[in-house]
Amino acid sequence: MIRWIRCLILLAALVASTTLWATAQETDILDAIKTASEDLSAYSATIQMIRHEARGDSIISFSFDFVPTDRMRIVYTDPASVDGQTMILNASSFYTYIPSINRRVWQDVSEDGNDQGEELGFLYDFVVRAAAAFIDAYSDAELIENGTYDLEGTEAPIDIAKLSFQLSEERQEVWINLADAVPVAVDIYDGDELVMEIRVLSYQVNGPIDDTLFAIPAK
Repeated sequence: MIRWIRCLILLAALVASTTLWATAQETDILDAIKTASEDLSAYSATIQMIRHEARGDSIISFSFDFVPTDRMRIVYTDPASVDGQTMILNASSFYTYIPSINRRVWQDVSEDGNDQGEELGFLYDFVVRAAAAFIDAYSDAELIENGTYDLEGTEAPIDIAKLSFQLSEERQEVWINLADAVPVAVDIYDGDELVMEIRVLSYQVNGPIDDTLFAIPAK
């Protein structure tokens, strides 16, 4: 009997220490993410988004360049129907080019009520330096697992941690590159239903970006 009691005590201690380790790791990762987001000076990436709908899945790929706080460029590359479609935000000006119908639109930011980056979920909050606010709003962040992730241009898979953030009916599972605390994937759920997958294929943070990328063509 004494031996069994000792075993149960050891098991309880092991479970407790594992929980404390996970909590400590969560705190370290969250703090690192907040710092990386706050320190961001530039972000460039190639991204793929998969939207899950009742009529079927849709996949779209694009390049994404962003310089806080008010310069952004998105150029779609796939599927063919949107290849070359371009959106540029520069200060208070917003420009859209749709090559399939040869249409160009110039707007003031105040005229456009849609935030073009919101569909990226936590990734967008990260690049606009708002990761801390997001994390604080999703106060019950949970470390789900550690794993690996394939990035283009890397010799081996990178080490990642997967975090879950729950707010009301929406849940976001965010994959974080442990080397630099940058998100590389986001899964967005409506309840238990997966509605959006965001995958970063390649990226660079705080590197040089040619400012002419954000030049809006003259009318």
